[in-house]
Amino acid sequence: MGAGHGAMLTAAARGDDEALAALVRKYHDRVYRFGLRVCRDGYDADDAVQEAFTKLAKRAEVQRDASVLSWLMSVVRNACLRMLRPFVHERPSLGEPLGESADLVSDVLDPQKALERWELIQSVHAAIAGLEPIYREVLILRDLEGLSGEETCRALGLELATMKTRLHRARTRLREELLRRGD
Repeated sequence: MGAGHGAMLTAAARGDDEALAALVRKYHDRVYRFGLRVCRDGYDADDAVQEAFTKLAKRAEVQRDASVLSWLMSVVRNACLRMLRPFVHERPSLGEPLGESADLVSDVLDPQKALERWELIQSVHAAIAGLEPIYREVLILRDLEGLSGEETCRALGLELATMKTRLHRARTRLREELLRRGD
């Protein structure tokens, strides 16, 4: 994290709307991607992300904190969980077919390889969706979103040892499920 980031946090904490807007631009995409994976759908993810950034605008002490991304992820996660309660028995959003999966396929691949790649992506998403939420969340934050161990702990409210154990179990269960499926 560079000096520019620290200055942006300080300016946002002093009420600088431009700096706060810069924070939103800096973190919105990552926070939204996380929201899509945790929430039931894009509308809920939008609501959760909006809630997180609205809370951020009111919390100067958080804006100054270098762990603002972890805090945002935590707010989004909690908002999504509140929205998911009525739908707890429905299929998780990660298991839904990928609407943009065709965009993930390179033009260079021949049709057979493109189909195989698409099927692998679908299988991985389905396997991740099948993980228990405590394992899915840590796997998404660490491996898909690239948060550090410390940031993941803050976002999920976990001790480092607990986070590492859950991540190990998540990876193991994911690998076992993919092997079971033959992928």
